[in-house]
Amino acid sequence: MDLDRIQVRTAIFAIALFCAASTDAPAQGPFNSWSRCTNTRLPAEQRVGYCKRLLGGGGGPNSEITVLTVLGGLYRNMHQYPEAIDFYSRAVGYEALGVSDRREATDAPGSSISLPTSGALVAALEGRAEVYVLTGKSDLALADADHIFRLDPKSANSYAIRCRVRALLKTEFDKAEDDCNAAMKLEPKNTEVLGASGLLQYQLGHFKDAQSDFDQALSISPKLAAALYMRGVVELHSGKSAAGNADIAAATTEDTTIAGSFSDLGIKP
Repeated sequence: MDLDRIQVRTAIFAIALFCAASTDAPAQGPFNSWSRCTNTRLPAEQRVGYCKRLLGGGGGPNSEITVLTVLGGLYRNMHQYPEAIDFYSRAVGYEALGVSDRREATDAPGSSISLPTSGALVAALEGRAEVYVLTGKSDLALADADHIFRLDPKSANSYAIRCRVRALLKTEFDKAEDDCNAAMKLEPKNTEVLGASGLLQYQLGHFKDAQSDFDQALSISPKLAAALYMRGVVELHSGKSAAGNADIAAATTEDTTIAGSFSDLGIKP
C-alpha cells in the first residue's frame, strides 16, 4: 500500500523530534533516514534499509508503529506479502499495551503520551487488510476492517476503510454504499472518504460519479497520487485519453509504485 493510501496519521513529527534529540547518531542522520524511508520517489528496496534503521530507536510505541506500517507497505509493493503481513502484525501487536484515549499523539521525549493511539493502529490494520485482499483472504480483510471500528467507532475514516475493503473485494456492494454514505455524512471533505467513494463508484461502473469524487479529493489535495491515478483510470475508461494519461503520469511522478499498487488490485488503465 502506498503512503497516500495508508495516510500515516501519527508519530511523524514525533520521530523527527526524537531523532533530533538522539546523541548516538550523526547530525541530521536520522532525519535523512526518515525522509528517505518515506520518499515515494525512491525504489521500495532502497527505502526499506532506511526505515529499518529507525526501528528500536526508542521514540515510543506510536513512532515504532508508524515505521512498521511504512515497512509493511513497502513489502506489499515488492509483492513480499508474508513479510508485509508480519510488519503490519508487529505494529498491531502494540495494542496489547493499551490504547490512549487520544486518537492521535506523538511520543517525542518528554511527551505525556506513552500508549499507542487508535490512529496509529488503524493505519497498520488498513494496510494489513489490503494485503489480505491481495492474497484472497477476504474474511481476514473484513475482520481487520471491523477491528478498526472497535478502535475508532465514530470516525468517518472507519466507515471509509470498510467501504474501500468491500469495494476491493467486490462483495456486499450494498453494505459498501452504506458505509461510504455514512462516512460522507460525517466528513464530506475528507480525502480518504472521497477516495473510498470514488473507488466504489468505479467498481460499480459509475464513472461520472467516480470522477466527481476524485475531482473533489484533488481540489483538496492536488498531488494525492492515489486520487490522481484513479481519476486517470476513470478518464481513460470514459474516453478522455489526454486527460487520463496526464493524470496517470502526474501520479507516477508523485509515487513510482502507484501503477503497480493498483494493478495488483485488478485496477488498470
